[in-house]
Amino acid sequence: GSLFSDSETELVLKNITHVNMQLPFIMNKLFNVGNVRIQSAGSIAAEVSMFAIDDSGKIYEYVRTLMQTSGFSVKKSKLIQSERPSPLGVFFETVKWFFIWLYSLGMLVVVAFSMLEKLNLFKHTTLIIAITIAGVLFSLLMSLFKFLDLINRRYNVYNDTITYKEGFLTKNYALLPIENLADATTSQNLVDKIFGLYDVKISCQGRGQEVLFKNMVNGKQLEQNIDLLAAKSKSLSSKQQSSKEIGSELTSQKSNGAKQKTATKKAALTLKSLTKDNKFNGSYSRDGRRVLIPLLVAFPFCLILFPLFIPWFFFFLSELISLYANKYFVKTNSIEHKFDFINSKHTEFTTDKIMAIIIKENFIDKWFNTCSLKFWSIGSGQDITFKNIKKEEGLYQNVLSKLGIKQQDLLYHVDSNFGFFEMLKANLFGTLILAGLIVGFLISSAFNLLLLIPLIFIVLLYILSIVYREVYYQRSKMRFYKDYVYFQRGIFFREFYYVPYNNIKDITTVKYPLSSLGVLSFNIAGESVVQQGKQQTIVSNSFTIHYADNIETKDELIDMIFYSRPTKKKIAEMEQNIDSFMPVSLLHAKPALANTLVPFLIASFVIFPLLLLLPITLPLVILSIKVKSYIIQPYRVVSKWGIIYKKQKSVVFNKVDHINFYQGMLNKMFNNGTITINTIGSSTTELMIKNIPNHKEFYELLKKNY
Repeated sequence: GSLFSDSETELVLKNITHVNMQLPFIMNKLFNVGNVRIQSAGSIAAEVSMFAIDDSGKIYEYVRTLMQTSGFSVKKSKLIQSERPSPLGVFFETVKWFFIWLYSLGMLVVVAFSMLEKLNLFKHTTLIIAITIAGVLFSLLMSLFKFLDLINRRYNVYNDTITYKEGFLTKNYALLPIENLADATTSQNLVDKIFGLYDVKISCQGRGQEVLFKNMVNGKQLEQNIDLLAAKSKSLSSKQQSSKEIGSELTSQKSNGAKQKTATKKAALTLKSLTKDNKFNGSYSRDGRRVLIPLLVAFPFCLILFPLFIPWFFFFLSELISLYANKYFVKTNSIEHKFDFINSKHTEFTTDKIMAIIIKENFIDKWFNTCSLKFWSIGSGQDITFKNIKKEEGLYQNVLSKLGIKQQDLLYHVDSNFGFFEMLKANLFGTLILAGLIVGFLISSAFNLLLLIPLIFIVLLYILSIVYREVYYQRSKMRFYKDYVYFQRGIFFREFYYVPYNNIKDITTVKYPLSSLGVLSFNIAGESVVQQGKQQTIVSNSFTIHYADNIETKDELIDMIFYSRPTKKKIAEMEQNIDSFMPVSLLHAKPALANTLVPFLIASFVIFPLLLLLPITLPLVILSIKVKSYIIQPYRVVSKWGIIYKKQKSVVFNKVDHINFYQGMLNKMFNNGTITINTIGSSTTELMIKNIPNHKEFYELLKKNY
């Protein structure tokens, strides 16, 4: 903290994925200080950072000792493999950096020359030569440091830990516990293939936790050893007790506030690990007929419409390469994808770290009896997809059994109850805009009948969209079984989701205005990187059902299904009398108005147009704050917000990775604080509890429960 802000982070030891110690050369030599950073499965950045601390080596070792008390082994008892970068690979890497530095300095020299020309110093040949030589010497010096940095790296794989040491002057030491590793990936470019070098990327649980070992001669063996160790170990961050009895004070209060009674109950939590099949093995590749025949059918049309031929040709070429370069494997304890062409990339997910399986079938797959299988991992931003493989008999059952998903009795179901009037409510703003367009065209057509043509076109499209949605949502179904959720959607492009309860980290509901229906979303541990043009966007792995009925109580009911695993009869009883089963509030908080209103009013008075809108915007801002609330219940924390569309998000405590308390300048002025909650397998904050006056009490209660 500082004069104007304070921050506190608490991290559970079992969620640690990476411990790093850095010894900055000058600071360490002069003051014997260093930096220690601790990362976990719930953020892309270091959760705990200790800067310029005395005897950092002792702290580093002490953290390792603490990890052992929390269930990690990290004893480094048996060395499996020791590696260092290839000198040849280091040389290539250094040459690349030399030209990067030379190019960067060259740009600076060009700018310097233009300035010298303005100062009439450009004719001084000696000065020009001196600047050029200095630039080359600087690049050589930086390249030498880079070479010494790379050549001195050491990587050790033990039976319970991975350690590495990097650096020439500034030293870096790190350890990664095997228990929270997710997968390893090897890749090669053309030069690497020629000289037999590999880049090995190790992923921990949570996106952004990758560690890259470059220019390894024995990279393939390194990947295999790491995958084997990761497959044998069990994750601590996702490990749950088979039967955990949680005593909690459940308080109910009558509406008149006159009488209050407290009852203590035991809530059984059964989050057992599913029994995964380790017998089935299989190898697959893309089906040639499924890949090539649709392209050959499109060929005459692309030839007639010649501008389409060029993109068709390049797409055909890429699909042909993909057909022969991609291989897919289902192994004893892992799923693997291999791509071998000019470049090569091998990606393997251990079954323990796979969070969900999505089966995809489109109308073309139906013709060729093919399908695609997508696997989401907690440790990777990229999924593994078995694309257009032959749908053999028993394929789905065999692959799903790798995740422990087997045929079970149906306990509960949620279907999409689509209707025309419900659609209008669900798309309220779009409905108002469309109504405005129709009225505008009708009024305008009184002056020009030709304007009825676009109106008719819009109405026809709208009718078609209604018919499409009617058919689409008839196929949108969600089923709850003993250990997993099943969800299906689509008409021509069908998707089937299979997700174990243990892998769902939070639930979000959105209630449509003037309706009992709404949206039900499930957030799965792990994230995906989506390419949008030149930009990459991080999205949570999730699935959503629309037009779910009784949405106000769905969150509570499903959380109880996940948490206590009731029988089908019990679920029916809970749904019929949900109020008597609702978890009570242990603590309730609402955000303070001042933190938002003060900057808003200042901005409104500074920016004149905003001042004119103040009679409208001020009540809306106040109302948007007033409807927010945060609740701690016996087994979860809940956030509620929204004026027109009422929203709610709940996170069960056993999915919390770490929590953080923060007070900025405004928080200190108005005596309130902000708490953030991060979940396992997420690089960003899951819940932000902003500007609450009872922040200390809220934070302490969270610490006791999660």
